[in-house]
Amino acid sequence: MLKPVAAFFEGKFHNRIFSILLSFVIMVVPLFAVILFFFNQARILFHELSSVNERVNYFAEQFMDWFNQQLHINPEASSRWMTKNFAEALDFSSGFLQDSLLSGTTLLVNMIMVVLITYFLLLYRTAFKNFFLSQVNPRSRKKLESLFEQIQKLTKRYMVGQGLVMVLLGLLIGSGLWLIGVPYPFFWGFLAGFLEIIPYVGTTIGVILPFSYMLMVSDTLWQPWAVVGLYILAQQIEGNLITPNVMGPSIKINPLFIIIGLFLGGYMWGVSGMILALPLMAISKEVFRTFDILEPISYLMEDGLSRKSSIFLDRYDSTKNRFFGLFFKETPEDE
Repeated sequence: MLKPVAAFFEGKFHNRIFSILLSFVIMVVPLFAVILFFFNQARILFHELSSVNERVNYFAEQFMDWFNQQLHINPEASSRWMTKNFAEALDFSSGFLQDSLLSGTTLLVNMIMVVLITYFLLLYRTAFKNFFLSQVNPRSRKKLESLFEQIQKLTKRYMVGQGLVMVLLGLLIGSGLWLIGVPYPFFWGFLAGFLEIIPYVGTTIGVILPFSYMLMVSDTLWQPWAVVGLYILAQQIEGNLITPNVMGPSIKINPLFIIIGLFLGGYMWGVSGMILALPLMAISKEVFRTFDILEPISYLMEDGLSRKSSIFLDRYDSTKNRFFGLFFKETPEDE
């Protein structure tokens, strides 16, 4: 994200350190604006939850009365059980607060480390590039430089495209929620757009939150289910119209590899790994396509794999493309 901005200012001011610091400032301002928007909307939303709690308690009492009648349970006993368990659920012990403080401190340290690492990668980027070029013979350097350029274009297209998808999806879902009559529609809409950065998982969370909220505040049942229908429609529009035209075909990864990438990324790096899974796989696909022996793997990762299943025997049935040839020695008859 910062590299094109830093390179632009470096061309203007001819000072790499100043350009990097200036790019950090410029990128932090819109980021804080987004955080402020979500924080302000969440503050208003949670402030109004006090009235919602009364409604939830009313329905909980109605449900418990019905439940007691059906199972012939003593109301006083069930009331004591509910009171005891709610008290335990709301009991925030000092240990919990210490854990929260520790996790908050860890998050702050991680953010500082990310900023420092990003700064030094931008500062030393030319040295890293020259190092990699020096590790291959002169005949292959042009091919490696071409790969670097393709990766830069790919990451730029992904970041810009992902930002546009978030905005368009936020506007689309927010407008739909406004028509349905959901309170704070664009808060929920842009939250869903932001969560879209994690495929499948983010989408699921994005629909569960407003659906649950409408179950608590709505006087009708059609509104919560209309929210679900809206999200299904928005996902179809996003998957078939917005993303293919904004992101381009090079970003598309088939669902199997996306799920595997989410699992591995989440296992290794938590939520950050799940966010990074898709761009890392897109970059890996571009890298694999540069080398003959790995090129078939790049097509194995592509979207629409079921329609391209014959490509492996038609185009890559040769010794130079056989990845397993690293492990199994081929005879002249095999070739």
